[in-house]
Amino acid sequence: MSETDDAAILSSSSYGAMRILWSFGTDPWTDLKGSYSPVHDIGFKLEGLIVSPAGLQLASGSPFGTMKTDPISAPAFDWLLPWWNTDTAGEGSVEVFLQAERGAQWSRWYPMGRWSRIAASASCADETARIETDILILAAKSERYRLKMELSAGEDKNGAAIVKRMGVITRDRSIARATARPYLLQEKAGKVPCRSQMTEAAEIRGRICSPTCGAMALQHFGVYLPTAFVAADCYDAGAKIYGNWPFNVASLWRLGLRARLDFFPSIEMIVSELSAGRIIIASIRFAEGQLSAAPIKKTNGHLVLIAGLQKNESGGFDVLVNDPAAADPAEVPRRYKLAEFENVWTGVGYVIEGKR
Repeated sequence: MSETDDAAILSSSSYGAMRILWSFGTDPWTDLKGSYSPVHDIGFKLEGLIVSPAGLQLASGSPFGTMKTDPISAPAFDWLLPWWNTDTAGEGSVEVFLQAERGAQWSRWYPMGRWSRIAASASCADETARIETDILILAAKSERYRLKMELSAGEDKNGAAIVKRMGVITRDRSIARATARPYLLQEKAGKVPCRSQMTEAAEIRGRICSPTCGAMALQHFGVYLPTAFVAADCYDAGAKIYGNWPFNVASLWRLGLRARLDFFPSIEMIVSELSAGRIIIASIRFAEGQLSAAPIKKTNGHLVLIAGLQKNESGGFDVLVNDPAAADPAEVPRRYKLAEFENVWTGVGYVIEGKR
């Protein structure tokens, strides 16, 4: 690793999923020792970049720079999801690439998104992998990958880009998520301001579940912004969607919150996050009849905000959520049966840590 006190690498691994987090610059919030451990054997090389107390940024006089990691070993995986917290100004941008090992060879560099004033994902596929908007899906399992970030000051060379945190999640899609063990769960009843995506303009209301959840989280932590504004800030001009996972995390950072992407192999792993006062925005999908208290019958992809866990009258647990698909803000708070929610949650979630 580069010799600097202003960079750290943390990692965790469970149930076939591995999370790596790079932290650049002075950041008192990066102490995640409860779920991450320091890593000392992953190196990275910088060209045209420096790591300063402010973060990973362009070196003086350099309009373009690259960070490239050494090979990173992980439990066998066929699914990779990157995320980042960055500050950009003007035409400054950050572009992220992933590369996986296949046999004795390395794949091409796959473009996982360009974050700037106008953000855009890319699409591509070959015999080795395909990009599904924000996820890299491999045709065969691998055990090593590399990360590359390119920072640019833009064509006018007057922009700026600083990376504070960068993460990659890998997992084996064939390993099922673990069923919750109720004796490991704790009640944690939270309350988050409610917003309905259905009260927004007709052109976007059916497409903005993710930024609506983000707007609720922002308001909870004292940052009040119109839902439509939050949606516009995270818009993916490449896929023309509002639900790009790393873009939503990057947008929340830009708008004033600390957020990261995570994968939860089991429901009990959310307990520590909720107990720490954090909020989770969870990705779900379900067929008709699978989520009995939902305001919609079915969905191929939807986001809800997890506010807490609470025991019900039968002694089991309910998941307390704000579901933005409700027709009215008063109907947004919902109680979903734990077993049903487990079955429809993909395991991916945004963890909202608090204000920057």
